[in-house]
Amino acid sequence: MNQSPVPNLLTIQDMSSVGRCSLTVMLPIAAALGCQAIPLPTAVLCNHLEYPRYELVDFTDSMTPFMNCWQANGITFDGIQSGFLASPEQIHLVIDAIDRFATLSMPIIVDPAMADHGRLYSVYTSTMVEEMRTLISRATIIKPNFTEASFLLDRPYSTDVLSQEAVADYCRALHAMGPRYIILSSVPAESDALVAVYDGKLDLLRFVRTPLLPVTPHGSGDIFTAVLSGAILKGADVYDAARLASVFTTDALRYTVDSIGSLRDGLLFEPLLHRLTNQQW
Repeated sequence: MNQSPVPNLLTIQDMSSVGRCSLTVMLPIAAALGCQAIPLPTAVLCNHLEYPRYELVDFTDSMTPFMNCWQANGITFDGIQSGFLASPEQIHLVIDAIDRFATLSMPIIVDPAMADHGRLYSVYTSTMVEEMRTLISRATIIKPNFTEASFLLDRPYSTDVLSQEAVADYCRALHAMGPRYIILSSVPAESDALVAVYDGKLDLLRFVRTPLLPVTPHGSGDIFTAVLSGAILKGADVYDAARLASVFTTDALRYTVDSIGSLRDGLLFEPLLHRLTNQQW
């Protein structure tokens, strides 16, 4: 394990130079929480894909040499986190990273970033969904949204409001696939933004409620996962980490809407980073 007083997190996802998502969100948020995020990029983009044009450098072929070098240099990690993955090979490489670097006590946090609003992302296929099921079986904590949970469980997607027992059934089914903790976001609700936090070992379900804002921001899930991961690495329990992530993401969304209105480049989280420093758990 890393002997530094600053815990380090191996974070495996893409980097968009413009757009406030993935690695460009994870690095500053982890630092504000007192962690070092060590990136293993899957790809580097000049900007995110919601712009009409983009340039992309696929980093897949370099991921194994990076891991080989880290192992040869004796580099270790205190946690592993993965985000959006664009191919079955990249999913396999995250599993390889877990095989190489994970310990029994290490948090392994998987955001199965593959779908939203009832639809898979364009690059995802049924084969990749199956591969993602294999990856989440290796995680201790997963953070699907409700669409992703529906695909992972092969259940029909619906926006109908669910009872607490129905939410618990979703969480129990995901827990049965391997991870102990389920953090289920975008749970259909009447008025609030609802996140379910489930501990499968204790069969304990709790909810985090924040105001629901009528916009669909780019990168908000990445901000949530970044706060969640950093807080857990610093010692927060999963529920407290999810609550902090929910509140911070909601506040950043409100700040962005009030300040500039446009959500094209993600959330203006930078002015709020001070709220993450000196957290005590």
